Amino acid sequence: MEEFDFGEIQMLLDEILGNGTDFKQMVSQGMQGGSVLSWERLGILLQKIFLEELLAQKQLWLHILILAIASAVLLHFADVFQNKNVSRISFCMIYMILFLLLITSFQSSMGIAREVLAHVRDFMTVLAPSYFLAMTFTSYITSAGVYYEFLLLLIAGMRLFTERFILPCIEVYVLLVLANHLSKEERLTRFTELAGMVVEWSLKAVLALVMGFHLIQGVITPAADAFRNTTVSQSLEMVPGVGDMSGSVADMVFGSAMLIKNGIGAAALVALILICLVPLVKLAVIMVVYYALAAILQPVSDERITECLSGMGNGVRLLLQAVFTVLVLFLLTIALTTALTGR
Repeated sequence: MEEFDFGEIQMLLDEILGNGTDFKQMVSQGMQGGSVLSWERLGILLQKIFLEELLAQKQLWLHILILAIASAVLLHFADVFQNKNVSRISFCMIYMILFLLLITSFQSSMGIAREVLAHVRDFMTVLAPSYFLAMTFTSYITSAGVYYEFLLLLIAGMRLFTERFILPCIEVYVLLVLANHLSKEERLTRFTELAGMVVEWSLKAVLALVMGFHLIQGVITPAADAFRNTTVSQSLEMVPGVGDMSGSVADMVFGSAMLIKNGIGAAALVALILICLVPLVKLAVIMVVYYALAAILQPVSDERITECLSGMGNGVRLLLQAVFTVLVLFLLTIALTTALTGR
C-alpha cells in the first residue's frame, strides 16, 4: 500500500472538492470491507446543495415571472390599442429581453456541464497509472494493458465527443427552441426535435459501445490471465522442497495486490460520484425551475412563453443527461474492470 503514490490524485480532489476527502483513507476502508461512502453525510450534502441552488435561482424566477406577466397583459389587452401592431411589437421586445435572459442562464448551465466533464477527465487521467499498476501486481498483466489503453482512448474520445459534438448540438437545440417561439407559427419544430433526438441517441449509442467492449473483452483477457496465474502457481508448487511455500507466498502476494486494486477501484467510484454530485444537483434544480415556471405561467401567459420555458427545461435536461452518461461510462469502466479482474 505504501508503494502507491496517491499525491496527484489527492491534490486534484482537494482542488475540486476541498480538503474533506482523503483518497488514501477511502482506499484503506475499501480494502478492509468498510463503508467507503457515508450515506448520512451524502444526504445532508444533497439537501444543502438543493436549497442553495433554489435560492440562487430566485432572481431568475422573478425576472421571468415579471416578463411573462407583462407579455400576458399586453396580449390580453390588445384591444385597448387602436393599432394592434403596438402590442405585437411590445411582445417581441419583451420576448427578446426574455431571450437574452434565458441565453445567459443557459450559458451558466453549459459552464457547469463543461467544468464537471473536465474534472471527470482529469480525475480519470491521474487515477489510471495507480489503478492499473495495482492490477499488474495481481498478475493480470494482459488485462491491465488492454484496459489501460481503452481507458485512455475513452478519456480522449469523450473529450472530443462532448466538446465537439454533444454540447454544440445542445446549444443548437436551445437556440432553435427560442427562435421557434418568436412567432405564433412554429416553423422550426421538426429541426428542434431532430437536434434533441440526435443528442439522446448519440449518448445511448456511446453507452452501448462501451458496454459491448466490456462484455466482449471481459470474456477474453481476464480468462487468459487467470489461466496463466493458475499455471504459474501450480508450477511453483511442483518445485521439490519449497513448492508448497512458494505457492502460498505467490497466492498471498496476489491476494494482497487484489485487495489494493479493489480498494482503489471502490475509492475511485466514490470520488467520481462526489465530483459529479454537486453539478448534477444544480442542473436538476435549474431544469425543475424551468418546468415549474412553465406550469405556473401556462394559465395566464402566452403559449409561446410557456413553450419556450418548457423547451429550456428540455435543453438543461439534455445537459444533465450528457453529464450523467459520461459519469455512468466511467463508473461502469472501473466497476466492470475491477469485477472482471477480481477472480
